[in-house]
Amino acid sequence: MSAIKLPSIFSSGMVMQARKPIAVWGYVAGAGHSNKKKLVSVAFLDKTYTTEPDADGTWRVALAPAQAGGPHTLRVNCGGESGDKQGDKPGDLSLAIDDVYIGDVFLCAGQSNMELQMERLKDDYPEEWARESYPIIRELRFPYAVNFSSPQDDTAQASWKQASKETLGGFSGAAYFFAKKWSETRHTPVGLIVAAVGGATIECFMSKETLRAVHSRGAELASYADKLADSAYAHSLIAENARDTGAWDAAVSLSNDPLAGDKNFLSGQWTDSGAIELPGRFAERTADFKDFRGVVYLKHNFMVRAVDAGKKANLWLGTIVDSDAAFVNGKKVGETGYRYPPRKYVIPQGLLREGKNVVVLRVVCDNGLGEVTLDKPFAVFFGTATGSAKTDLPSDSIDLTGEWRYKITLRTGVRPKNFFIHWQPSGLYNALIAPALRLPLCAAFWYQGESNANSLEDAREYKTLLQAMIAEWRGRAGEEALPFVIAGLPVFGSAEDPLRSFWAELRKSQEAVVSSVRRTALAACYDLGEWNDLHPANKRGIGERLFAAAQSVV
Repeated sequence: MSAIKLPSIFSSGMVMQARKPIAVWGYVAGAGHSNKKKLVSVAFLDKTYTTEPDADGTWRVALAPAQAGGPHTLRVNCGGESGDKQGDKPGDLSLAIDDVYIGDVFLCAGQSNMELQMERLKDDYPEEWARESYPIIRELRFPYAVNFSSPQDDTAQASWKQASKETLGGFSGAAYFFAKKWSETRHTPVGLIVAAVGGATIECFMSKETLRAVHSRGAELASYADKLADSAYAHSLIAENARDTGAWDAAVSLSNDPLAGDKNFLSGQWTDSGAIELPGRFAERTADFKDFRGVVYLKHNFMVRAVDAGKKANLWLGTIVDSDAAFVNGKKVGETGYRYPPRKYVIPQGLLREGKNVVVLRVVCDNGLGEVTLDKPFAVFFGTATGSAKTDLPSDSIDLTGEWRYKITLRTGVRPKNFFIHWQPSGLYNALIAPALRLPLCAAFWYQGESNANSLEDAREYKTLLQAMIAEWRGRAGEEALPFVIAGLPVFGSAEDPLRSFWAELRKSQEAVVSSVRRTALAACYDLGEWNDLHPANKRGIGERLFAAAQSVV
């Protein structure tokens, strides 16, 4: 039985690049079973393009360059036979893709800071949800996917979304603010193809062949990627790691904690082991937490005025290493499973009482470095904050800084390291980047480097890797001078933290690439970072710096 298929990139709401030939490709199942080949015709902007599928059913046409505008409809028809004039005999298979715009399309790749979604920034940019209308900004967010065999023509199922009140939370923050500025300045629709994976190194976005040629451990990495191409082997590693980490996680989980159902305990009615000043790193406050891994409960009393008793409130706790559950007067108000997201919990109406109240935190420490991060909001407050910094809280907020009492309830061994299949070399290049580069693009954006700045050696080698990656992407796209914009790493780490110097070295590598590779630009973002947060909230600033840098190369 025949069927015609298009890659998920070609779907309703898509944006295609203006002023460049547009490749459209797909597959006709069963195309080779007839003595006469079926013709494929693609109709767009009053023109029809025809081609014969290859023996395996694949086909490709190139549409003529078009000017920005829309919406248009792209029609694909299959069923006319070879020899029919222009393939215009009515076919038995057809697809129509509606709401297609012509504009500027950008590949937005990297790790978590490119991936970070607007929903996490809602307190910082509430005005973006209050807009009466939005420019035509569409995002195609590629799902996590890997392939270690070869570059792919399509990725896992994805769909284009138009920026709106309902969808904005899912957009990349950095990419959205860039696109907003670009659209408002250039008066053109914008398409964002987001291929970003938190924690991924640059090696994940390069082919095995390029790694083998330029990386100091290229032969080793390429050989390992070859082994991962065996799905049975890859699945065995995933299953083994799940068993190892699962046993550790089960031991510390809230659901397996006998104290989690004890309301008196969760209300802070327990004999403590000592006092600790928070925020701060646990091990720097008391020797009990030296190399501590396991579960600790922390409690703190705070006073509520009669006028505020019973009101709905906010409990903001900055970030906590590594995971936590928060309880107010014995009731759970929030839970976060890993270290990076800001803890912004809601205390429901009716829970707070006049006078003394208690907040209890159940913290799981994975790696001996437990902490409540310094210089973050650490308070209970009523009403609305104007942002996410301490200074953005209402003046009458209840500060939780100071002495907390603690009780260690479980000590464990070292947690096994996670094995993430999407952090392995070449997997993302094949599954995400290669399909995206089949489309004509206005430019590529690259916001990555944090995971390659773990030593001076790695940070210095980054120059060679980034140069090679840019060349590979351009070759794959068939455009030797595809504009390439790099987000410079912002400030991160305390002055005494060696990581700070590693990041500085990686910035030097980024700068060296821009000075040596044509049609590249650097968006300098150093001053937009936060020393205590890997994921700075000022994504508007970063997006607008990307816009400014793009002006010189697009």
